[in-house]
Amino acid sequence: MNAVLVATAVATVVVTGDIRLDGPVARIRAAEGPSAPIALVRGSLEGEFLLGNLEEPLTARGTAVEKKFTFRAPPSSAKILKACGFTGVGVANNHVMDFGPDGLADTLAALDKAGVKHLGAGRDALAARRPLFFEANGLKVGLLAFTSTFPDEAWAGKDRPGVAYSDLAHLTDWVRAAKAECDALVVSFHGGTELAAEPNGVQRAVARAAAQGGADAFIGHHPHVVQAAELIANTVVVHSIGNFLFESPTPGTEKSLIARIRLSKAGAAVELVPIDTDGGRPKPATASQRAEILAALDLYGALKEHPDRVSLAPVQ
Repeated sequence: MNAVLVATAVATVVVTGDIRLDGPVARIRAAEGPSAPIALVRGSLEGEFLLGNLEEPLTARGTAVEKKFTFRAPPSSAKILKACGFTGVGVANNHVMDFGPDGLADTLAALDKAGVKHLGAGRDALAARRPLFFEANGLKVGLLAFTSTFPDEAWAGKDRPGVAYSDLAHLTDWVRAAKAECDALVVSFHGGTELAAEPNGVQRAVARAAAQGGADAFIGHHPHVVQAAELIANTVVVHSIGNFLFESPTPGTEKSLIARIRLSKAGAAVELVPIDTDGGRPKPATASQRAEILAALDLYGALKEHPDRVSLAPVQ
Protein backbone atom coordinates (compact mmCIF):
# COMPACT_ATOMS: atom_id res chain seq x y z
CA MET A 1 0.00 0.00 0.00
CA ASN A 2 1.19 3.51 -0.80
CA ALA A 3 3.45 4.75 2.01
CA VAL A 4 2.02 8.26 1.92
CA LEU A 5 -1.57 7.01 2.19
CA VAL A 6 -0.69 4.61 4.99
CA ALA A 7 1.17 7.29 6.90
CA THR A 8 -1.69 9.77 6.74
CA ALA A 9 -4.77 7.51 6.73
CA VAL A 10 -6.92 8.29 9.74
CA ALA A 11 -10.40 6.93 8.93
CA THR A 12 -11.68 3.62 7.61
CA VAL A 13 -15.07 3.37 5.92
CA VAL A 14 -16.23 -0.21 5.39
CA VAL A 15 -18.79 -0.80 2.62
CA THR A 16 -20.81 -3.96 2.04
CA GLY A 17 -23.12 -5.00 -0.77
CA ASP A 18 -26.84 -5.70 -0.81
CA ILE A 19 -28.84 -6.45 2.34
CA ARG A 20 -32.24 -8.10 2.82
CA LEU A 21 -33.42 -8.63 6.37
CA ASP A 22 -36.19 -11.12 5.66
CA GLY A 23 -35.68 -14.70 4.43
CA PRO A 24 -32.50 -16.46 5.59
CA VAL A 25 -31.28 -13.49 7.63
CA ALA A 26 -34.56 -13.37 9.57
CA ARG A 27 -34.31 -17.09 10.27
CA ILE A 28 -30.74 -16.77 11.53
CA ARG A 29 -31.80 -13.88 13.76
CA ALA A 30 -34.69 -15.88 15.20
CA ALA A 31 -32.52 -18.91 15.94
CA GLU A 32 -29.25 -17.31 17.03
CA GLY A 33 -29.77 -13.62 17.73
CA PRO A 34 -29.60 -10.36 15.73
CA SER A 35 -25.80 -10.19 15.38
CA ALA A 36 -25.37 -13.84 14.33
CA PRO A 37 -25.51 -13.24 10.54
CA ILE A 38 -22.12 -11.46 10.52
CA ALA A 39 -20.34 -13.57 13.16
CA LEU A 40 -17.89 -15.15 10.69
CA VAL A 41 -16.69 -11.84 9.20
CA ARG A 42 -17.08 -9.49 12.16
CA GLY A 43 -13.43 -8.41 12.27
CA SER A 44 -13.47 -7.27 8.65
CA LEU A 45 -16.37 -4.92 9.38
CA GLU A 46 -14.50 -2.87 11.97
CA GLY A 47 -13.82 0.77 11.12
CA GLU A 48 -15.01 4.27 11.82
CA PHE A 49 -18.16 3.81 9.68
CA LEU A 50 -19.86 0.65 8.40
CA LEU A 51 -22.13 1.30 5.40
CA GLY A 52 -24.44 -1.23 3.73
CA ASN A 53 -27.04 -1.09 0.95
CA LEU A 54 -30.49 -1.83 2.38
CA GLU A 55 -32.29 -3.45 -0.54
CA GLU A 56 -35.85 -3.42 0.80
CA PRO A 57 -38.32 -1.31 2.76
CA LEU A 58 -38.94 -1.98 6.44
CA THR A 59 -42.71 -1.68 6.59
CA ALA A 60 -46.04 -3.39 7.07
CA ARG A 61 -47.90 -0.69 5.14
CA GLY A 62 -48.24 0.40 1.55
CA THR A 63 -49.24 -1.26 -1.70
CA ALA A 64 -46.77 -3.35 -3.65
CA VAL A 65 -45.70 -1.77 -6.92
CA GLU A 66 -46.11 -3.78 -10.13
CA LYS A 67 -42.77 -5.46 -10.79
CA LYS A 68 -41.28 -8.96 -10.93
CA PHE A 69 -39.84 -8.95 -7.40
CA THR A 70 -40.95 -6.90 -4.40
CA PHE A 71 -39.26 -7.14 -1.01
CA ARG A 72 -40.04 -5.99 2.49
CA ALA A 73 -39.24 -6.81 6.10
CA PRO A 74 -40.81 -5.72 9.41
CA PRO A 75 -39.65 -2.37 10.83
CA SER A 76 -38.21 -4.22 13.83
CA SER A 77 -35.63 -5.75 11.46
CA ALA A 78 -33.65 -2.52 11.73
CA LYS A 79 -32.39 -3.94 15.04
CA ILE A 80 -30.41 -6.51 13.04
CA LEU A 81 -28.46 -3.73 11.34
CA LYS A 82 -27.68 -2.08 14.67
CA ALA A 83 -26.65 -5.38 16.28
CA CYS A 84 -24.40 -6.19 13.30
CA GLY A 85 -22.58 -2.89 13.75
CA PHE A 86 -23.90 -0.89 10.81
CA THR A 87 -23.42 2.82 11.35
CA GLY A 88 -25.59 3.60 8.35
CA VAL A 89 -27.19 2.26 5.19
CA GLY A 90 -27.68 3.61 1.71
CA VAL A 91 -31.24 3.29 0.45
CA ALA A 92 -30.73 4.58 -3.11
CA ASN A 93 -31.77 1.43 -4.94
CA ASN A 94 -34.56 -0.23 -6.92
CA HIS A 95 -36.36 -1.89 -3.99
CA VAL A 96 -36.69 0.54 -1.09
CA MET A 97 -39.77 2.01 -2.82
CA ASP A 98 -41.38 -1.42 -3.42
CA PHE A 99 -44.27 -0.40 -1.13
CA GLY A 100 -44.42 3.22 -2.15
CA PRO A 101 -43.98 6.43 -0.14
CA ASP A 102 -45.54 4.89 2.98
CA GLY A 103 -43.02 2.07 2.88
CA LEU A 104 -40.15 4.52 2.47
CA ALA A 105 -41.39 6.69 5.35
CA ASP A 106 -41.65 3.63 7.61
CA THR A 107 -38.15 2.52 6.59
CA LEU A 108 -36.53 5.82 7.48
CA ALA A 109 -38.47 5.97 10.75
CA ALA A 110 -37.40 2.42 11.67
CA LEU A 111 -33.76 3.22 10.94
CA ASP A 112 -33.96 6.40 13.02
CA LYS A 113 -35.52 4.48 15.92
CA ALA A 114 -32.76 1.85 15.76
CA GLY A 115 -30.01 4.48 15.63
CA VAL A 116 -28.90 3.59 12.10
CA LYS A 117 -28.11 6.54 9.82
CA HIS A 118 -29.41 6.58 6.26
CA LEU A 119 -28.71 8.34 2.96
CA GLY A 120 -29.89 8.20 -0.63
CA ALA A 121 -33.65 8.73 -0.20
CA GLY A 122 -35.95 11.30 1.35
CA ARG A 123 -39.07 13.41 1.17
CA ASP A 124 -37.85 15.15 -2.00
CA ALA A 125 -34.86 15.18 -4.36
CA LEU A 126 -32.88 17.66 -2.27
CA ALA A 127 -33.24 15.51 0.86
CA ALA A 128 -32.54 12.30 -1.07
CA ARG A 129 -29.17 13.45 -2.39
CA ARG A 130 -28.04 15.20 0.80
CA PRO A 131 -24.55 14.05 1.90
CA LEU A 132 -23.95 12.41 5.25
CA PHE A 133 -20.88 13.64 7.12
CA PHE A 134 -18.98 12.32 10.12
CA GLU A 135 -15.67 13.12 11.80
CA ALA A 136 -13.03 10.64 12.92
CA ASN A 137 -9.61 11.44 14.34
CA GLY A 138 -9.64 14.94 12.90
CA LEU A 139 -10.77 13.91 9.40
CA LYS A 140 -14.18 14.98 8.09
CA VAL A 141 -15.61 12.30 5.82
CA GLY A 142 -18.59 12.63 3.46
CA LEU A 143 -20.83 9.90 2.06
CA LEU A 144 -23.20 10.08 -0.92
CA ALA A 145 -25.57 7.44 -2.33
CA PHE A 146 -27.16 7.40 -5.80
CA THR A 147 -28.89 4.95 -8.11
CA SER A 148 -29.55 4.70 -11.84
CA THR A 149 -32.05 1.86 -11.47
CA PHE A 150 -35.71 1.85 -12.47
CA PRO A 151 -38.61 2.32 -11.99
CA ASP A 152 -38.16 6.04 -12.50
CA GLU A 153 -41.34 6.64 -10.48
CA ALA A 154 -39.17 5.79 -7.47
CA TRP A 155 -36.81 8.71 -8.14
CA ALA A 156 -37.32 11.61 -5.79
CA GLY A 157 -38.61 14.84 -7.34
CA LYS A 158 -39.01 18.45 -6.35
CA ASP A 159 -42.10 17.62 -4.28
CA ARG A 160 -42.02 13.83 -4.43
CA PRO A 161 -40.40 11.36 -2.00
CA GLY A 162 -38.07 8.76 -3.40
CA VAL A 163 -34.47 7.79 -4.06
CA ALA A 164 -31.53 9.86 -5.28
CA TYR A 165 -31.21 9.46 -9.04
CA SER A 166 -27.71 9.69 -10.52
CA ASP A 167 -28.52 12.42 -13.04
CA LEU A 168 -25.39 12.74 -15.18
CA ALA A 169 -26.28 16.32 -16.05
CA HIS A 170 -25.72 17.34 -12.42
CA LEU A 171 -23.85 14.53 -10.67
CA THR A 172 -20.36 16.02 -10.96
CA ASP A 173 -21.57 19.27 -9.44
CA TRP A 174 -23.32 17.45 -6.58
CA VAL A 175 -20.18 15.45 -5.82
CA ARG A 176 -17.98 18.54 -6.07
CA ALA A 177 -20.24 20.44 -3.65
CA ALA A 178 -20.10 17.60 -1.12
CA LYS A 179 -16.32 17.27 -1.43
CA ALA A 180 -15.96 21.00 -0.74
CA GLU A 181 -17.47 20.35 2.71
CA CYS A 182 -15.17 17.50 3.76
CA ASP A 183 -11.65 16.11 3.60
CA ALA A 184 -12.55 12.77 1.98
CA LEU A 185 -15.62 11.57 0.09
CA VAL A 186 -17.05 8.11 -0.67
CA VAL A 187 -19.81 7.62 -3.27
CA SER A 188 -22.03 4.55 -3.05
CA PHE A 189 -23.76 3.69 -6.34
CA HIS A 190 -26.52 1.18 -7.13
CA GLY A 191 -26.64 0.43 -10.83
CA GLY A 192 -25.54 -1.75 -13.70
CA THR A 193 -26.76 -4.93 -15.36
CA GLU A 194 -27.62 -7.80 -13.06
CA LEU A 195 -25.22 -10.79 -13.35
CA ALA A 196 -23.09 -9.07 -16.01
CA ALA A 197 -19.38 -9.87 -16.04
CA GLU A 198 -18.43 -6.27 -16.88
CA PRO A 199 -19.73 -2.84 -15.88
CA ASN A 200 -22.00 -1.28 -18.45
CA GLY A 201 -21.76 2.18 -20.00
CA VAL A 202 -23.96 3.83 -17.39
CA GLN A 203 -21.85 2.51 -14.51
CA ARG A 204 -18.64 3.76 -16.08
CA ALA A 205 -20.17 7.15 -16.94
CA VAL A 206 -21.41 7.64 -13.37
CA ALA A 207 -18.00 6.64 -12.01
CA ARG A 208 -16.29 9.16 -14.30
CA ALA A 209 -18.71 11.89 -13.24
CA ALA A 210 -18.01 11.16 -9.57
CA ALA A 211 -14.27 11.17 -10.21
CA GLN A 212 -14.52 14.53 -11.97
CA GLY A 213 -16.29 15.87 -8.89
CA GLY A 214 -13.42 14.77 -6.66
CA ALA A 215 -14.74 11.57 -5.04
CA ASP A 216 -11.96 9.62 -3.34
CA ALA A 217 -13.69 6.24 -3.64
CA PHE A 218 -16.64 4.96 -5.69
CA ILE A 219 -18.20 1.65 -4.65
CA GLY A 220 -20.94 -0.03 -6.69
CA HIS A 221 -23.55 -2.75 -6.18
CA HIS A 222 -26.73 -4.10 -7.85
CA PRO A 223 -25.28 -6.62 -10.37
CA HIS A 224 -25.10 -9.25 -7.53
CA VAL A 225 -21.69 -10.33 -8.80
CA VAL A 226 -18.18 -8.93 -8.47
CA GLN A 227 -17.09 -6.57 -11.24
CA ALA A 228 -13.85 -4.82 -12.09
CA ALA A 229 -11.91 -2.24 -10.13
CA GLU A 230 -10.13 0.67 -11.78
CA LEU A 231 -8.54 4.03 -11.03
CA ILE A 232 -10.10 7.08 -12.66
CA ALA A 233 -7.83 10.05 -11.98
CA ASN A 234 -7.31 9.82 -8.19
CA THR A 235 -10.59 7.96 -7.55
CA VAL A 236 -10.53 4.28 -6.61
CA VAL A 237 -13.52 2.62 -8.32
CA VAL A 238 -14.97 -0.83 -7.65
CA HIS A 239 -17.90 -1.26 -10.00
CA SER A 240 -19.65 -4.01 -8.04
CA ILE A 241 -18.87 -5.68 -4.71
CA GLY A 242 -21.83 -8.09 -4.95
CA ASN A 243 -24.05 -9.14 -2.06
CA PHE A 244 -23.74 -9.22 1.71
CA LEU A 245 -26.78 -10.24 3.80
CA PHE A 246 -28.61 -11.29 0.67
CA GLU A 247 -29.16 -14.74 -0.78
CA SER A 248 -29.74 -15.07 -4.51
CA PRO A 249 -30.68 -18.39 -6.17
CA THR A 250 -28.33 -17.78 -9.11
CA PRO A 251 -24.99 -19.66 -8.92
CA GLY A 252 -22.04 -17.29 -8.69
CA THR A 253 -23.85 -14.57 -6.76
CA GLU A 254 -22.47 -15.92 -3.49
CA LYS A 255 -18.99 -14.63 -4.41
CA SER A 256 -18.79 -11.08 -3.03
CA LEU A 257 -16.57 -8.51 -1.33
CA ILE A 258 -16.30 -6.31 1.73
CA ALA A 259 -14.60 -3.02 0.82
CA ARG A 260 -12.37 -1.52 3.50
CA ILE A 261 -11.55 2.05 2.43
CA ARG A 262 -8.68 3.83 4.16
CA LEU A 263 -9.16 7.55 3.74
CA SER A 264 -6.91 10.54 4.19
CA LYS A 265 -6.57 14.00 2.72
CA ALA A 266 -4.23 12.41 0.15
CA GLY A 267 -6.90 10.05 -1.19
CA ALA A 268 -8.13 6.50 -0.69
CA ALA A 269 -6.70 2.99 -0.66
CA VAL A 270 -9.16 0.09 -0.75
CA GLU A 271 -8.63 -3.38 0.67
CA LEU A 272 -11.17 -5.88 -0.66
CA VAL A 273 -12.09 -8.92 1.41
CA PRO A 274 -13.45 -11.90 -0.59
CA ILE A 275 -16.46 -13.56 1.05
CA ASP A 276 -19.07 -16.23 0.37
CA THR A 277 -22.61 -15.01 1.13
CA ASP A 278 -24.45 -18.30 0.63
CA GLY A 279 -27.36 -18.76 3.03
CA GLY A 280 -27.39 -15.14 4.16
CA ARG A 281 -24.39 -15.74 6.42
CA PRO A 282 -21.17 -14.20 4.99
CA LYS A 283 -18.02 -16.23 5.56
CA PRO A 284 -14.47 -16.27 4.17
CA ALA A 285 -14.27 -17.21 0.50
CA THR A 286 -12.60 -20.50 -0.35
CA ALA A 287 -9.29 -20.52 -2.24
CA SER A 288 -11.06 -21.24 -5.53
CA GLN A 289 -13.69 -18.56 -4.92
CA ARG A 290 -10.94 -16.09 -4.06
CA ALA A 291 -9.21 -16.83 -7.37
CA GLU A 292 -12.45 -16.28 -9.31
CA ILE A 293 -13.13 -13.04 -7.43
CA LEU A 294 -9.61 -11.82 -8.18
CA ALA A 295 -10.02 -12.55 -11.90
CA ALA A 296 -13.28 -10.59 -12.06
CA LEU A 297 -11.95 -7.72 -9.99
CA ASP A 298 -8.70 -7.37 -11.95
CA LEU A 299 -10.34 -7.42 -15.38
CA TYR A 300 -8.79 -4.02 -16.20
CA GLY A 301 -5.51 -4.74 -14.40
CA ALA A 302 -6.04 -2.33 -11.51
CA LEU A 303 -4.71 -4.67 -8.83
CA LYS A 304 -1.60 -5.46 -10.87
CA GLU A 305 -0.95 -1.84 -11.81
CA HIS A 306 -1.96 -0.12 -8.57
CA PRO A 307 -1.43 -2.57 -5.67
CA ASP A 308 -0.90 0.40 -3.36
CA ARG A 309 -4.43 1.66 -4.07
CA VAL A 310 -6.53 -1.51 -4.46
CA SER A 311 -5.72 -4.95 -3.10
CA LEU A 312 -7.20 -8.17 -1.75
CA ALA A 313 -7.11 -8.89 1.98
CA PRO A 314 -8.06 -11.92 4.08
CA VAL A 315 -11.09 -12.03 6.34
CA GLN A 316 -10.16 -10.78 9.81
